[in-house]
Amino acid sequence: MTEIEEFILTKSHNTKQTKKNYETQYKSIRALLDNDINKSSENEILDAVKALSNGNPSNEWTYMNLPFMIRQSKGYKTDLIQKRRDELKILRETHTQTQKAVKNETLPSMKTIQDFTKQLYKNKEYKKYIVNFLIINYGVRNKDIDCFIVSSSKDAKDDTINYLIVKSNEVEWRINEYKTLQSYGVKKIIIKSKPFLEAIKSLPINTWLLTGSSAELSDTSLATTIKRLLYNSLTEGDYFKIIMNDINSKPNTTQLLEYYSKTRGTDYSTLLKYYDVSKKGEIIPDDEM
Repeated sequence: MTEIEEFILTKSHNTKQTKKNYETQYKSIRALLDNDINKSSENEILDAVKALSNGNPSNEWTYMNLPFMIRQSKGYKTDLIQKRRDELKILRETHTQTQKAVKNETLPSMKTIQDFTKQLYKNKEYKKYIVNFLIINYGVRNKDIDCFIVSSSKDAKDDTINYLIVKSNEVEWRINEYKTLQSYGVKKIIIKSKPFLEAIKSLPINTWLLTGSSAELSDTSLATTIKRLLYNSLTEGDYFKIIMNDINSKPNTTQLLEYYSKTRGTDYSTLLKYYDVSKKGEIIPDDEM
């Protein structure tokens, strides 16, 4: 059994997607090491992670977590890795604030995205329309969009994949597989929009939304595929920042934050910290959080 296989066995509570992410990250890190993580020195691991991060402290933090957990699970030294993690907490916060400022100047408005989505419907570009509609109205991540289309709940029995269940007057969006499943459980969203119903009914039943066939898209292709369907090749993360920016101008900010916290499956305080790209700083006062 390989090092990563042994580690993943200890993470039975994690989602399938999280385990795949561990495997992908491990392969990237291991390719830059002469030995397994537990047989490498901390300095060698730090150098490998730094090389993968392209100067981005948020990327470095993400890559650093896996070797830290692997070594910690076996009782290996993590002093240097922990020290760098502590440094990255500060660097990541500074980087996040800088990125917020840049994004605020370059991201399009919500109206631009909404107009783009409406035009997709008018042009009968239904797959694009559906993807944009789901992200902009519910603020979900890429994995949530990776859905299999069926016409009956009885055909939605696999609890490891996501479904769009097309009924006569509504669509049930059943999200079984997403990043924070363990915290928020299965998400079920009922969609009654007439344009959405028309669009989804134009697509073949018993196919994957993103491929239009019975073949599921690979996880490694998911982000790139969805990006190509969005306005100016923005990411779903960019779309969510647009949503958060728009929320700041609304009188019911608190209610909207609660709504998107549920539909996205993200902690309320995380939304405030990482997605507020407005010039106001905090979206609402601390005593209302």
